[in-house]
Amino acid sequence: MPRVKWENGARCAVCLTFDVDGETVWMGRDPSLGGRPIHNSMGAYGPKVGIPRILKLLKKYGLPGAFYIPSWTVEKWPKMTESIVKAGHEIGHHGHIHEKPYQMCDAEREEELLVRALEILKRDTGQEILGSRTPSADPSVHTMSLLKKYGLLYHSNMMDDDWPYYHDCGLVELPTKWSLDDFIFFAHSTNPPLGHGIRDPESVYSIWVEEFEGTYEEGGYINIMCHPQIIGQHHRMRMLERLIQHILAKGDAWIAAPLDVAKCWASQRKAPKARTARK
Repeated sequence: MPRVKWENGARCAVCLTFDVDGETVWMGRDPSLGGRPIHNSMGAYGPKVGIPRILKLLKKYGLPGAFYIPSWTVEKWPKMTESIVKAGHEIGHHGHIHEKPYQMCDAEREEELLVRALEILKRDTGQEILGSRTPSADPSVHTMSLLKKYGLLYHSNMMDDDWPYYHDCGLVELPTKWSLDDFIFFAHSTNPPLGHGIRDPESVYSIWVEEFEGTYEEGGYINIMCHPQIIGQHHRMRMLERLIQHILAKGDAWIAAPLDVAKCWASQRKAPKARTARK
C-alpha cells in the first residue's frame, strides 16, 4: 500500500527537475575555468539551446517542471530566466556561483551567499523561493537549518531514502539519486578531465525507466535530475521524451512540480519539533 495519498488518486509522483547551472558549474569547480572559452561555451549551451528545447517539450505534454538556478546565472541570462517564469514553472535556489557549502569556511559565509541568492531570485523571477538544491549535492551541516530559517519548505539532494522525509529542523527533503542524474552519465571535459566517457542514451533510458517502474509498483516518488547543458542535446531530449511518454501511458502517474509534491507529502505528515539539522 502507498505510504501517502498522492493528488487525484495517483499511483505515484514524478518530478522532472533541471539544474540550470550555465557557466557556473565550471566556475564553481575551478574559478580559473571562468575565463576558459571552451568551458564557458559548454555551460552556455544550457541557457542558449537546452532551455528552449526543454520548455518546448514540457509545453507539448502540458507538464510542470522545476528549474534550480544559481543567482549568477539568473543575472547573466535574464531572457532565459524570463522564459521559464512565463511558462509557469517553479524556480528553485541553487547557490550563487554553484558554490559547495561543505567546502565553505563557516556558516556565516554560507548564510551570506544564501541571502544574496534568494534576494536576486525573488527580484528577477517574482517568485517566492521555497525549494533548494545544493550545488554538486554537497551541503554542509548548517545547510538545512539555514534554508529553514529563511522560509524554504524543502531541499532536494540527499540520497538516503526513496521517499520524502523531514529533516530534524522541519525542512522537507525530496531525495534524489546519482543514477537519476544525467550529469553522471553524459558530462565530459578533456582538460581538466571529468567524466568516465559519454554513455549512449539507451543505457540511461533503461536505468531510468526501470527505476520509474519500481517507483510505480511501490506507489512512491521519483525525482529525475537533469542539466540543460547535458540533457539538451538532440539524442538525449529524444530519450527524455520517450521516458515521459512511458510515464504518461500509465494513466495514473502524477507528474508534478517538487513544491507541490512537498506540500502534498507534508500535509499528511507531522513535522518534528525544531532541533538541529539532520546530519
